[in-house]
Amino acid sequence: MTGVVLVLALGPASPPEPSDAEALAAAERAFADGVGLRHDAARARPAFARAAAGYDGVWARGYHTPELALNRAAAHRLAGDLPRAVVALNEGRRAAPWSRAVQVALDDARSAVAYPAGLEAQCRPVSRVGLRDRVSPAEAWAVAAGLWLLACAAAARFAMTRRAAWLMVAVLSATGLVAAAGFWLHDRDEDASPVVVLADDAVLRKGNADTYPARLDGVLPHGAEARVLGERGGWVQVRLAGGAVGWLPAGAVLRPGRSRSAQSEPDA
Repeated sequence: MTGVVLVLALGPASPPEPSDAEALAAAERAFADGVGLRHDAARARPAFARAAAGYDGVWARGYHTPELALNRAAAHRLAGDLPRAVVALNEGRRAAPWSRAVQVALDDARSAVAYPAGLEAQCRPVSRVGLRDRVSPAEAWAVAAGLWLLACAAAARFAMTRRAAWLMVAVLSATGLVAAAGFWLHDRDEDASPVVVLADDAVLRKGNADTYPARLDGVLPHGAEARVLGERGGWVQVRLAGGAVGWLPAGAVLRPGRSRSAQSEPDA
């Protein structure tokens, strides 16, 4: 027994986990390897897959930047994994909805999904540009602070001078502040329900079992997106961009915001 304990104590220790900078550098090297093999797709794809896994690991550590989201998506797509590229861009858009580069990349990835004839209008999300898609939180706070100060200053001047012009400035400033806050909250609520991305082609069904009939004529393609409404018995109830509601097997979808190892695990 003592010998076993001694062997375990003197055995090789597990290698230390690479630092964030080292993990990112390894992903960049793998991506560069893939670029160098671009004329040989069979050899390039594994390199891009390693890069994608490395970028995913850095993202999981909390580095949520538009640039990293774009790198993740590019690596996944070049590795031949369009669904995970769409997942990466959805996560990037949630982290930085004001990033125009992420918006353009997501539109481009959506255009690469092979929607069946007659289902594209039902399945493909319509790109929208709301207030949160145009300004960052810092810019929004700066505008809100400016409107608030202007409203307060105008109200103070009205109290001193009783001139209607100052009252009008105060009212317009306050109205603009309230309207901006309403648009911001509306955009946030639209993004509240989680998105799932089909990892495999699947049939949208009317109930949570294979015995239920199909909701739509045709198979939903991998890479298509849907909003989650609920879950039951290993199935996910979703709503497509066109409004159709149905059920998909939980194992057929990827969930932005989950680690790679947890993607295939349905919620309890």
